[in-house]
Amino acid sequence: MSESKRTSYGNVSHALDILLFFREHEDCSLGEMAEMLEMKKSYLSKLLHDMEEKGFISQDTSTGKYQLGLSCLEVGNAYEKRLDIRKVAHPHLIKLSSATNELVHLGVLDSNIVVLLDRIMNQGSGLRLQFHLSLTSPPYATGLGKVLLAYSDPKMVDDYLSTAKLEPHSPHTTVDPNMILAELEQIRLKGYYLSFETFESGISCVAAPVFSRHGKIAAAISICAPSIRIMSKQKELVNHLLENTSEISSKLGHGS
Repeated sequence: MSESKRTSYGNVSHALDILLFFREHEDCSLGEMAEMLEMKKSYLSKLLHDMEEKGFISQDTSTGKYQLGLSCLEVGNAYEKRLDIRKVAHPHLIKLSSATNELVHLGVLDSNIVVLLDRIMNQGSGLRLQFHLSLTSPPYATGLGKVLLAYSDPKMVDDYLSTAKLEPHSPHTTVDPNMILAELEQIRLKGYYLSFETFESGISCVAAPVFSRHGKIAAAISICAPSIRIMSKQKELVNHLLENTSEISSKLGHGS
């Protein structure tokens, strides 16, 4: 390999090091960056100039400090648009169903309706619910729905609860708006929800949120089973659920 090619590859690697550096630093002076990245100021200055021309780095004219440029946001937005929650979540749904031997659902909130995007039926679960992929259900009465409401815009939730016809689907369905709001607060405190026969007698679930890059809720996942199994192994199911929702959220950019 020629010296020019080696230099070019080195430049790319160092430019990426600069971008990664700004994951932990909001802005920084040339001298501080040179010291922390262990680069010569003259070399670093040239890299920063080239990256600034492409919009990946910007320099504050008043302080002289460098920070990420608009092109970084544009690339991040382009990546986020490519993410399909179903594709990202599906392998984790399979893993979750295999680990728990139970039925697993992935759902989102659309126009005040819970829409089922995906489900994995484990043969060992023995559960034969007549769900189909386009299943829709009211959010106030399901585990998925309660979790989705808990992390939605408060005004939207208030409007929904004040206008929706809240009818019981089972003896355990909460239909009092104030009680529902209290349940949503508990979900936010715990990070998950145990839905005890709120939609169908004899069937319960545990559900938890999946978050996107900006900390907004992207979807919810539930493990559904006969109530006796949910209650007998609740802690185990919650641990498996939160492990997978955390992994999916991370892949969607949450916390980065």
